[in-house]
Amino acid sequence: MYSVLYAISPELFPTKDHGTGNAIVAAANRVFGIMVPTIMLKANLTTSVLIYISGSLFIISGIIALL
Repeated sequence: MYSVLYAISPELFPTKDHGTGNAIVAAANRVFGIMVPTIMLKANLTTSVLIYISGSLFIISGIIALL
């Protein structure tokens, strides 16, 4: 995960925006890292909805990367 975060993600941005892109990706990593335990405390672990949500986030991030 960190190889993608610190190597590939900044390269997706133009040269003058590498630092800003890296900061945005790192900030999103921290924010969502905090949100996961909160979601897990409130979630119903007997259903498979969380798996579908996780899979949809991967698909959405792939679509955003293609754009």
